[in-house]
Amino acid sequence: MRALTRPRFLVAAVLAGVAAGLIGIAMALLLEIFESLFYGVAHDGLLERLATAPPWRRVLAPAMGGVVAGGVWWWLRTTGGITGVEAAVADHSGRAATRMGLARPFVDAVNQVLTVGSGNSVGREGAPRLAAGAVAAKFTMWLGIGRDEGAILIASAAGAGLAAMYNAPLGGAAYAVELVMVTGMRRRGAVVAVPVCVLAALVSWLHSHGRPTFEVAPQGPASGTTLGLVLLVPVAAALGMGARRLWTWMLARRVRTVRWLPAAIGAAGLITGLVSLWVPAIVGNGRDAMEVALGTTTDPAASDASLGTPGAAVLMLLGVVVLKPVLTGLTLGAGATGGRLAPSLAAGSSAGAALAVALHACGVEASVPVLALASAGAVLATTQRAPV
Repeated sequence: MRALTRPRFLVAAVLAGVAAGLIGIAMALLLEIFESLFYGVAHDGLLERLATAPPWRRVLAPAMGGVVAGGVWWWLRTTGGITGVEAAVADHSGRAATRMGLARPFVDAVNQVLTVGSGNSVGREGAPRLAAGAVAAKFTMWLGIGRDEGAILIASAAGAGLAAMYNAPLGGAAYAVELVMVTGMRRRGAVVAVPVCVLAALVSWLHSHGRPTFEVAPQGPASGTTLGLVLLVPVAAALGMGARRLWTWMLARRVRTVRWLPAAIGAAGLITGLVSLWVPAIVGNGRDAMEVALGTTTDPAASDASLGTPGAAVLMLLGVVVLKPVLTGLTLGAGATGGRLAPSLAAGSSAGAALAVALHACGVEASVPVLALASAGAVLATTQRAPV
């Protein structure tokens, strides 16, 4: 623990947190740029861009993005590949961290953002995680940080990249400790991960101004919410385990011949684009789908025009529940690199909102935001096997 309080390590931790925050801002701005380029609309969110774009563009945008991204990954994987954060943290020799470099991780990160910005169904959290981890690895070498302390800092920076992109410092710290750190470093690592992630989130406020990722309108008490939470447990468990098994199966059979990557990822994007004509919320990483779920109402008079009646809303939500894991698995199986956190949140929140609307139809009043948020967290915890 004493090594974690040495001046050089403290300087490296501060630099890593600031860098992760700036990387989160850069990736958020890049995402907006790619969305506007692929959909031809330079304002509003992804779903609003879809509503404005012509049908042909909605179909072809993910396909074109997949072809371009596949070409970049073809080059990266035939010229040495990428050393990931997990490999750098788990390597006891420290050689993996020195091999990470900066240029290749940043190219891969930008390519991941391009994939999401064009509408393909994968998470974007892998991009800031990889870039921030690579920068932290450089800091550990430049400042002469030891191998064990360096691994903790790399893992913490990876979580900080996630924290900056989603303005979720505690979530980023939990991600770093549960999913990136290995046995033997988690207790010490938590002491580092929390302040580094908080610092990164604060830096990201230069762009987000501290706004939460998801805003939920206040609602009155609903007597059936407790019943809904009880019913939600088996639903979320089944959905999370099903999605995890599907993604594991698809990744085990992913395209290995790199020259086929542009065609394979482009084909997965084309399927995603076609499905988006009927289920618009299916595109992208899943953030927009979760916003739709949180904004679902059981009041027909207040229904969102894009969702129509509560019955139509349930069909849209169930479409996301079923198709989001499938299209994410298809994109990963085609050879794309991307996260699974946001797709998990999208499927889970849609399942929770659909259950709340279904309970309302049966005469039981349950809070849509509460069930959507609870289900999102439960499905995420199940797919990642990370309860915190």
